[in-house]
Amino acid sequence: MSAGGRGTFNQTTWFSRVPALGLALGVAVLAQACAQPREQGASPVATAADGQCKQRIIVTFAAAAENDTVAALAAATAVKLNVVSRLLPTTYVLDLSAADCNAALLKLRGAAGVRAAEPDSRRVPHQG
Repeated sequence: MSAGGRGTFNQTTWFSRVPALGLALGVAVLAQACAQPREQGASPVATAADGQCKQRIIVTFAAAAENDTVAALAAATAVKLNVVSRLLPTTYVLDLSAADCNAALLKLRGAAGVRAAEPDSRRVPHQG
């Protein structure tokens, strides 16, 4: 067979397609990222129906915690906490519901056994 004939690998054609494929993949990833809805920010959302604000937070305990630890924390601070997920033995994602979310976060931060309580939000804004 000849060098450029059927059944041979044409290296020149392959290398000329690689940058085009990379560019196409990059555009597809960028389009997908732009099409996704923005995440809820750090600001609490107030609901008119019951006058309660709602906010997703991340709470880190000083020691491994179970769901009953979260329930005890809610009772001690008089705020409503619903477990969304457990990221680590010491870290939970919770939905907070209170009359004042900022005051509730301050209570949670000061509670015994709590290392940190922060709103669940992006640390670095999207570039664009």
